[in-house]
Amino acid sequence: MAASIAKTIDTDAYERFLKKPERTKDYWKIRQSLYEAQKHTAALHVYTLSFQDAKSRPKVMIAGFPKDNQNYYTIGMDCLVPLDQIQQAFANKPYVTGKIKDPHYGEYISAGVPIQNKQGETIGFLSIDIETTTLDRIGATVIENSMPSFIISGLLVILLLMIFFIIQKWYKRELMNQIGETEETYHVEIHSLVQSVRSLRHDFANHIQVLNGLLKLGKQQEALDYSNLMREEAKVIYQLPSNAKNPALSVLSQTKSLKAQNHNIDIQFHISNSSFDSIQSIDLVKILSNLIDNAIDATSELPHGQRKIDVYCGDNKVEYVLHVTNTGPVIPAEEKEKLFIPGYSTKSKNAERKIRGQGLYIVKKIVGKYHGEIRVESIDGRTSFEVKLPLK
Repeated sequence: MAASIAKTIDTDAYERFLKKPERTKDYWKIRQSLYEAQKHTAALHVYTLSFQDAKSRPKVMIAGFPKDNQNYYTIGMDCLVPLDQIQQAFANKPYVTGKIKDPHYGEYISAGVPIQNKQGETIGFLSIDIETTTLDRIGATVIENSMPSFIISGLLVILLLMIFFIIQKWYKRELMNQIGETEETYHVEIHSLVQSVRSLRHDFANHIQVLNGLLKLGKQQEALDYSNLMREEAKVIYQLPSNAKNPALSVLSQTKSLKAQNHNIDIQFHISNSSFDSIQSIDLVKILSNLIDNAIDATSELPHGQRKIDVYCGDNKVEYVLHVTNTGPVIPAEEKEKLFIPGYSTKSKNAERKIRGQGLYIVKKIVGKYHGEIRVESIDGRTSFEVKLPLK
């Protein structure tokens, strides 16, 4: 408002007045224009100020009052604009004061802008005062009009907090489920490892007894031949895969190698340098553990020399590829789709049907989770399970 009023002032007349600050024709002309502006803006006062320097009190030069004989103010009277605003005004900057308490006019807020002549020179300041009661009424109106928005915003905040706590609770539950599944899976693998170590220890004790018996009988050559067989068997243990970049995959390959060795199965792992970081380790272990366990079960039914399993884990820059191939009985074509039904198993032993019948169902479920695919091929005494999971 101050800026718009300042533009209406006749700066030529105001400069003439400043040279002779008396109630001249120019004075009354500007005073009337300021009075009209005061009535239209509902301001408390509209007036011009003069500044001598940044440390001097500003002077009221012309104030917007009606043209009568009442002495409303004295030309050049002091104004109560604070020193901070005086310094802004002296630097030709607009200013806005805080609440000013005037013993005569009450409480008000003042704002001012430079008055510039046609040459762009600052010749004074145009200032207006607004009662704080007016601002209070404006504030109350703003609050009243904004109340629906406040209520909606409050409800939205409450809704967002509720959603946040629901998501947090769901996340904690899912996290606990993941932890439980991880513990269960690793307990199974650790149990398998312990069983394999126990079996190796039992075999070792038997080997020692055989060697001891042969030596007691004086059959040194037979004992030497037998020890050579033991050495070949020990080489298999030293050749267990341990160079996988993924720690979980490295542990799994070693436990399954020991388990396969206990069943006299020749198992070969081919693991690439991929870290498989787009798949949760627990899911990777579940897929391979179930596929390899099924392969061990199927291969164990064959004579010793025919028991072979090949495991491949890698990627082709588009997807992860997990491939488990084993020798063993051919799976009929009509049974391939049934393999992934919960509880279904090709094993003839009813005692193990319930356990093994869940493995491929779990694999299928995890593959679906990653939007991958699983294929089964069984021909000429070899069965292959191939899992492909997209790289993300």
